[in-house]
Amino acid sequence: MCGDCAYYCEHCEHSLCEDCQEYCEQCDERYCPYCYERHACANTQDPCYRDPYEGRPVREPFTFGLEIEVDGNHDTDMLRNHRLIAGWCPDGSLHHDGSLEYQSEPMTMSQLTEIRRLVERIATDTDNTLSGGHMHISRTGRQTPARWYWALEALDGTQCEALNMRHMTDTRWCELIHGDYCGKDTAINDTHRHTIEFRTFGPWHHDTAGRLDAAVHYMHAMWRFFQKFPVPKLKTRDIQAMSRVAATQAINDTNATTAGRRRI
Repeated sequence: MCGDCAYYCEHCEHSLCEDCQEYCEQCDERYCPYCYERHACANTQDPCYRDPYEGRPVREPFTFGLEIEVDGNHDTDMLRNHRLIAGWCPDGSLHHDGSLEYQSEPMTMSQLTEIRRLVERIATDTDNTLSGGHMHISRTGRQTPARWYWALEALDGTQCEALNMRHMTDTRWCELIHGDYCGKDTAINDTHRHTIEFRTFGPWHHDTAGRLDAAVHYMHAMWRFFQKFPVPKLKTRDIQAMSRVAATQAINDTNATTAGRRRI
């Protein structure tokens, strides 16, 4: 083919004829069939979230959602076809072939077992230390980032490890800084309209699934605690005392339940 007749794959730059090129209307680029199936547009589904309480009046609706980053090849069909997964897309912080980030539906506590069982099935053949498992919780006027700052600041390293939290480590993606609640490198991101995002949580997959119950129960307990007290009726020492108690209780309950499942 002469230069005027050939196309070139946007990704691998191999020459393409009219018959073998694949054209993407979303990004207006041409690809070979192999690269077309793997380029970003083909691996993106924008989430359309469902209200888990729709049709059921709830006075104080607590919901949580997960961003599940998987760095490396994995069973994409299992995740894409699951009813609790709302969307997925590539993520610039993930570096291995086949990597994707999945966004879950907003969930109630009754769906915790189901999402944990899904996480237990996520297996990768690569190191996922750069991945994240950010958690979103429902926003109200009493769920302020400053309150949550003091709650997270009260936890020790052992508790953070058991809850799959990383803000006590050296990672730059989730630093816990008083007053810094905005952006991609903070433990508490307060920039979303309907939720507060906790970027402190590490990746969720087969090896960390055992910590998910404790993490969600801790977040739920603190959320309920904050809902009981108008701003600014809580003192820092009360928040921190409750945080340590809630973490200990969530971790102990999860360990007891896990031990019971093993015996069965």
